[in-house]
Amino acid sequence: MIRISEHQLHHLMARLSERAITVLRFLAQQRFATTSHLARLLRPHHASPASALRQTSRLTKHLATLHLIRALTRRIGGMRAGSGATIWHLTEPGHRLITRHDADTGAPTRRRWHEPSLGFLTHTLAITETRITIEETARHSHFTIRHIEPEPTCWRSHLGPYGQPEWVKPDLSLITETDGYQDHWWCEIDLATENPARITTKARAYHRHYQAGTEQATRGIFPRVLWITPHPARKQQLHRILTSDTTLPAGMHSAISLEEIAGVLEN
Repeated sequence: MIRISEHQLHHLMARLSERAITVLRFLAQQRFATTSHLARLLRPHHASPASALRQTSRLTKHLATLHLIRALTRRIGGMRAGSGATIWHLTEPGHRLITRHDADTGAPTRRRWHEPSLGFLTHTLAITETRITIEETARHSHFTIRHIEPEPTCWRSHLGPYGQPEWVKPDLSLITETDGYQDHWWCEIDLATENPARITTKARAYHRHYQAGTEQATRGIFPRVLWITPHPARKQQLHRILTSDTTLPAGMHSAISLEEIAGVLEN
């Protein structure tokens, strides 16, 4: 493990570009992202997608040389997938630097490093893909992103009937604004790996959280829950599960594909 002193971190922080800070902050929030994800995040700063990917590849290599980020040995699509498929995460010094840089803005706390399982990594990258897609959509749509927050900081809790804590654990929390009106959303990223009973259990947990009233008391509104899946057949299955349970309030849950996200957020 590379050791970087606080003095060295202070010196590094003064030398980093705003784009480098954006990458470090994004990885602190999302945990894992590919070079392609980061290039899409930084796309507004570049003349074309190809330029964004090329310059982002250089930036990630530079940050890796500084020991602030590290690439996993595993790549999406295998070794022939190209540099855009490289998966990046923060190192311990990277976490320390961005925590210091964002000390006044609530930076994520440092996490202990563990090699991720394939299932965890796949789901985490799906959350990253969803967030990037939402941010890309906002650039060309009528809505503005007022707040976006990934797990676990967007999780919520309330006290159950016997005083025990109960949780809802959305993958992503989102507040959008259109023509002066705000909409609140919780996103569940579904990869068709959970059985119907598990989906029902999650949906009912959201209902219990609604009945507890803590979200409404704290923020004045209860978010709509979007179940986002890349599979059309799974979308239909989720719709059947969520609408056939008569204990769930109508309109609280919606099943959509990632391609439909623009239409949903704009309405």
